Amino acid sequence: LWDSGQWTYIRQNLGEWQGSFIQFSPDAVRVGETPSVLTLEEDRPGHHMTLVLKRTPQGKPTQITERDLGYPGAIPYICFFPTGAFCQGPMQRRAWSGFGAEFSLLSGDRRIRLVQLYTGTTSGEHTLDYVTLIPEYRSPTTAETSATGTAPVSVDTLLGTWKGESLYLPATMSTPQVGASCCQAQRTEDGFVLSWDTEMAPQSLEPQRFTPIDSQRWQAANSPQQLWLLPNGVTCTVYPQLPQQHGVRLEFCWYLSSHQRQRIVRDYDATGDWVGTSLSLETQI
Repeated sequence: LWDSGQWTYIRQNLGEWQGSFIQFSPDAVRVGETPSVLTLEEDRPGHHMTLVLKRTPQGKPTQITERDLGYPGAIPYICFFPTGAFCQGPMQRRAWSGFGAEFSLLSGDRRIRLVQLYTGTTSGEHTLDYVTLIPEYRSPTTAETSATGTAPVSVDTLLGTWKGESLYLPATMSTPQVGASCCQAQRTEDGFVLSWDTEMAPQSLEPQRFTPIDSQRWQAANSPQQLWLLPNGVTCTVYPQLPQQHGVRLEFCWYLSSHQRQRIVRDYDATGDWVGTSLSLETQI
């Protein structure tokens, strides 16, 4: 079972992470930023870790959150990957209750997390509440050298053919699946088209056409899904209004350079059940 490696994967996140919580409204408008320090310490090797998060809103006292992690690691709905990346969210999307997910991608002493949360409604739909982007650095030197990479991604960054390898972790906790991934983005007169050729998707993926809402948001043609272009080399998919009986594909992508990226995807089927989570490491060819 993939759970056996979780403790080892978590270890790659040990240390003190300086960062900030950058919050966006449902219209992708930046509405606030809160400095943060997150420390993950393995205080009992092989048995126990302690996570401490300190956030300091402007003009307010520091907020402190603590959490314990015990061996073998996270509970089933939190998936850690060999790179140190992870994703967590509910086992099922339920009507009238909150819904959302947290993603984290790691590269050396740089890490970027993203949280998107939804509010349940009496009709059984979910409405996007907010999206929070959390860039973090494990050393001051890394923070200084990465400061120039804070501009939003452009559509040109997405274009082309991206190939690599995916690791898919089924929600059933059955054997992980490793396979090739391929994603293409092609310009059209009024936007671009995304198409996938991957062995890891839990269902077939039809090409998806996107047209611009503004410079930061792109709307899918036949879906309530939007693609957001965010600072720090990040893109993500969101659903401003999410119908009750609708599959959900939440994707978080980090462009480490113009030709290298990491993608993590969390899938839910039309009944609301979590299907699985995949991590793809891809290069533009």
